[in-house]
Amino acid sequence: MLPRITIFTGRFGSGKTEIALNYAVRLVNRGETPFLVDLDVVTPYFRTREKSEEMAERGVEVVAPFQVGQYVDIPAISPRILGAIEQKSRPVVLDVGGDVQGARVLSQYAAVIGRLGYTMNFVVNPYRPFMGTAAGVETAVREIESSSHLSASHLVSNPNLMSESTPELVLAGHLQVQEASRALGLPISMLIVSESLFKEANDQLVFELPILVIHRFWRHFL
Repeated sequence: MLPRITIFTGRFGSGKTEIALNYAVRLVNRGETPFLVDLDVVTPYFRTREKSEEMAERGVEVVAPFQVGQYVDIPAISPRILGAIEQKSRPVVLDVGGDVQGARVLSQYAAVIGRLGYTMNFVVNPYRPFMGTAAGVETAVREIESSSHLSASHLVSNPNLMSESTPELVLAGHLQVQEASRALGLPISMLIVSESLFKEANDQLVFELPILVIHRFWRHFL
C-alpha cells in the first residue's frame, strides 16, 4: 500500500503540475477525496491554485498558501496546508517547485511528511534543458533532496515535445529516463502520455509500468 502523501516535483517545463492535477483526479475516480496542495512558489504559470474551481468540480480540494491574493507568493508555513498534510483520512498530493527555492518551501513541512510517510516523484522530461542525461537528472534530484530534507523515491517519465510529440519520440525519450533510473537507483513510477497521443498511438505504447493518460488543463502541455 502506497503512503497517503504523494509529492510531485521537477524542473520548469517538466509537466509536474499537469501530472499532479491528473493524478489527483485519478484518485477521485478510485473513490478518494484528495487534497491537492500547491507549494509551487517558483513558476508563475501553470499553477494548481489557478485551477481550484475546476478541480473542486471534479472532486479535488486545492489547498494553497492562501485563497485571497493568490498571485502573491509567501513561502511561510500555512496552518491550512499543515492541517491537510497531518490529517489521516484523505490522500494528499503536493505540487512542489523544482528548484532550491521551491524545495525550501517543502522543507518547512519535511518533519511531518517524513513522520507520516510519503513518496516523492521527480518528473523527468528528457527533452528539456539538462534533463537528457543521467548526470543532469542526478544533479537536479540531489539539489531538491538537499533543500527539501526529503528523499526522492521515484522518477516519472514524461517525454514530450508538446504538440510535436509522436509515439516514436515518447519511446526514445523513455529510454533516456530509464538510463537515469538505473544510474540513480530510482524506479520509474509511471509513464505520462497525453490523451490525444494515447488515442493516436493505439498499441505502440505498451509498457509494464503504469501509464497515466493525462488531460490537458492548459492549452500548452509542458
